[in-house]
Amino acid sequence: MNVMRFLGYPIGRVLAWVALCLPILSLTVSGMPPTPQERFLTDSEIVSTLRALRSEMLDLLSQVAGKGATLSRLNRRRMDFESYQRAFESYSAKIEDCYRRLADCYEQINRVYRTNPNSPLYKQMVKTYLDTKSVFDNLKSTFSALDPPEQTINEAVVSNDRRLNERVAASVRTAAIPSAPVEAAKEIIDADDSRFIGTFDAVEMFLLVRGDSACYVLFGWKEVVDDENGKSTEEYHLSVVRSELFPWTPEVRTMSPEQHLENALKLKIAMVEAQGEMLTDLKQFFARAKSYSRTN
Repeated sequence: MNVMRFLGYPIGRVLAWVALCLPILSLTVSGMPPTPQERFLTDSEIVSTLRALRSEMLDLLSQVAGKGATLSRLNRRRMDFESYQRAFESYSAKIEDCYRRLADCYEQINRVYRTNPNSPLYKQMVKTYLDTKSVFDNLKSTFSALDPPEQTINEAVVSNDRRLNERVAASVRTAAIPSAPVEAAKEIIDADDSRFIGTFDAVEMFLLVRGDSACYVLFGWKEVVDDENGKSTEEYHLSVVRSELFPWTPEVRTMSPEQHLENALKLKIAMVEAQGEMLTDLKQFFARAKSYSRTN
C-alpha cells in the first residue's frame, strides 16, 4: 500500500488494522504458514465463521483444562499411557487446525481491508477476530502446560528385596496392622498425582501425592505356607496397604526407587479396606499408573 493512500485513511481505522496485524505475528512464529482460502467469504460469513470457531475453541479449552462433565477431557490419571498419547495427539491436531482456520480468517479480513475498507462490518470483523484470537492463545497456553506423552514415562525397578513383603505379611498375620479410614480407597483413586516406584519381591509400590503431602500405597504381598504334606508353596494376596502421610518436598521428588523403599520401611502402615467394585477400581488405577513406567 502506498504511503499517501495509507495516510488518507481515518486514524481510527488505521489503529484498528494495526491492532489486527500485531496479534497475527504470534501465530506466524509457530512456523505454520496460513493456508490459502478456497473461496472468498462474504463480510457476514467472516463474522459468523469466527464466532463458530470461537465457540468450538471454548469447548476444546474446557476439555483440555478438565472443566465440566465432558467425558472426552484430557486427564492423564484417568487414562493409560497409550490412550493418553492418542488423546494428546488428537488435541494437538485439533489446535493446529484451529490455528489454520484463524489464520485463514485473518487473510479474509486482510482482503476486505484492501478491497472494501468501507464495509460496515469491518470493525465487527476486527473485534470478533481479536476475541477469537484471545481464546486461541488461552487454549494454546493451557495445552502447552500438559505433559507431553514422551515426558510421562518414569523408571521403575524390579527388586528381590524382601523386606517390604516381610513387613506387610507379618503385620497382617499378627493383626498388628490397623485399618485405614473408610474413605481411603477413594482418596487413593482421587489423588492429585501417582507414580509407580517398582516391585519389591511381591509388593508393588506406588507414590501418591495429594496437595502438599504424599504417601506410599503397597499392592499385593505373598506368604510361604506348608501344605499337609510339608511342601512349601507361595500364596499371593491382593491386599492394599497405605503408609502414613509425609511432606511432598523437592527431596522426595528426586528420590530413587531404592531411596523410596528405605523411606517406606520407616513409616507406619494401615490396611485399606477394598472389596468388590472398589477393589476392581483400585486394580485398574494401579494398572494405569504402571503403564507410565518402564522397569529395569
